[in-house]
Amino acid sequence: MKLLTAATTLSLVYGAAASCSDYDNEVKLMDQTGADTGGTLYYTLGDEDIMVCVHNPTESEKGIWTAIGFSSNGKMLADDGPTHNSIIGGWTDTPMKFDMTSQAFDGSGVTPSATQTLTDASYLPSDDEGMVLKFTKKLEEDGEVPIKTNGENKIIFSWGEPMSFHSVYSHVKVNFMAAQDPPEPETNDEVDPVPETNDEVDTEPEVDPMDSGAVNNVLAAGTAAMAFVTAVML
Repeated sequence: MKLLTAATTLSLVYGAAASCSDYDNEVKLMDQTGADTGGTLYYTLGDEDIMVCVHNPTESEKGIWTAIGFSSNGKMLADDGPTHNSIIGGWTDTPMKFDMTSQAFDGSGVTPSATQTLTDASYLPSDDEGMVLKFTKKLEEDGEVPIKTNGENKIIFSWGEPMSFHSVYSHVKVNFMAAQDPPEPETNDEVDPVPETNDEVDTEPEVDPMDSGAVNNVLAAGTAAMAFVTAVML
């Protein structure tokens, strides 16, 4: 296995570049602390496969490798069940599936899978910055963690410089169907509320005690009282 980036060399010679602009959905790749790595997972979900594009914005004069895989527990190694594998770009001429059986620093626990079923796999410089890893993978394959179309998938990712341990490593949880078809927002379209009014309330208007009618009544009562007092005195 040659630890080189032949795709990178060819792209520099012929001026090829890649982007993830034609995929349906995207997920930001966050590190273990919740900080944004700057990387993004793009995908288009099919009936039997998934088209994946990973943009790794890291740039290095030494080159950079990028890996992404589907995990049963969010970790590099499986607790039980199928062996985890990752698709790695930058280790070989074309991205391949690698089985992960140990975390040995010398890389001996990461070996090419017996079955290489990826299609449309490439690893090229981004037309923006960094590198772009692309491939199409079947949703279900013998001896591998199945990719759920409707349910939580634990996706591990990492990248680093050639012949070195990863500088970035983490995992994200994604429900591909939920991300692809978000629920419709709740509305009150079926409810036709009647606006509140005071039409049915017939209240008597308040009377200002200082209005002209009230004043006249008071004056008339005062005049009558004075006339009565005068008559008595006479």
